[in-house]
Amino acid sequence: MAGVSELESALQMEPAAFQALYSAEKPKLEDENLVFFCQMGKRGFQATQLARGLGYTGARNYAGAYREWLEKEG
Repeated sequence: MAGVSELESALQMEPAAFQALYSAEKPKLEDENLVFFCQMGKRGFQATQLARGLGYTGARNYAGAYREWLEKEG
């Protein structure tokens, strides 16, 4: 998916343009499980706040970040 620097414009794209660029369906505003993460947690938090500001009410940050996931799941 997009990096934080691309996220705002990506979430404002038309669904077809999003699909063409990212080969994935564009999230819907009402999606309950729109989870952002990064390596350490800061960019995931920023992405979550940005998405919420655009109306994605189900946007959440995986606060443990990739490192925690890797320790638990990897």
